[in-house]
Amino acid sequence: MNLNQIILGIVTGSYYSLVALGLVLIYKVSGIVNFAFGNMGMLSVYVALQILGFGLSPAAAFLIVIPISMLIGFAVERFTIRPLKNISHGSMLIVTLALMMILEGFAVQIWGADYKSFPKLVSGKPLLFRVMGGLLLLRRQDILVLSLLAAVGLFLLIFLKYTKFGMAIRATSEDETAANLMGVDTAKVSALVWMMSSAISTTVAVLGAPKTYVSPNMMIYYQLQGFTAAVLGGFESLSGAIVGGILLGILENFVALYLGNEFKPTISLAVIITVLMLKPEGLFGRKRSVKL
Repeated sequence: MNLNQIILGIVTGSYYSLVALGLVLIYKVSGIVNFAFGNMGMLSVYVALQILGFGLSPAAAFLIVIPISMLIGFAVERFTIRPLKNISHGSMLIVTLALMMILEGFAVQIWGADYKSFPKLVSGKPLLFRVMGGLLLLRRQDILVLSLLAAVGLFLLIFLKYTKFGMAIRATSEDETAANLMGVDTAKVSALVWMMSSAISTTVAVLGAPKTYVSPNMMIYYQLQGFTAAVLGGFESLSGAIVGGILLGILENFVALYLGNEFKPTISLAVIITVLMLKPEGLFGRKRSVKL
């Protein structure tokens, strides 16, 4: 029983880890907490629904909508974030909140507020494994979620460490002014990061849509949990985002098992408060010294 709960928690946490990765990517480069992250993915899912109307498979619609979502990320960065990059971080926070509401309102005006169903990317009978004398049940969609988290994590590790653009992202995240002086085109770096983050948001939205249904507010809970995972792992650590999401998913599943589903939403706030009190930089975050 506990093994199944841990595996299910890892699957649930994979969604949170992906959201946390998208949030941390943008925060590392620009210092912005992007509250519009979830709704960028939500908008892409509605586009995927339109694509399904042409008779394509869910997997084909997903592959088509990913580059479309990257264009959405580019447009948001180029025409909203970049012109306002010199305002305070507090003001930029308000900008992303406003953008979140604008995207939600746009979806309501075009597609309405009714819940719409979305098919799973993969279907079929669940797989049964014998582990430690018990049975482990895994749905095919769960395996896909775990595989995509591993693929995204591995891609980011290789991309950031071994590619020219990856090194430019790392340089910009450390010191944007110094990166500019060294010849790094930080505007291109910012655009690329927003495009990657938008693609990650779309991945979470498409994978989660069969459970949450498609609606203008479908990503609110995932974004809250992803934010919590980022705080838990350390808001500037990609590996922390992955670990934080998985730990949160496992914790959430055990809370639901022993206390009830109604206690799950309170876990996020409890985790945030506890982490900020005991280790404000998160599990994998670094303490920053400030010169006075």
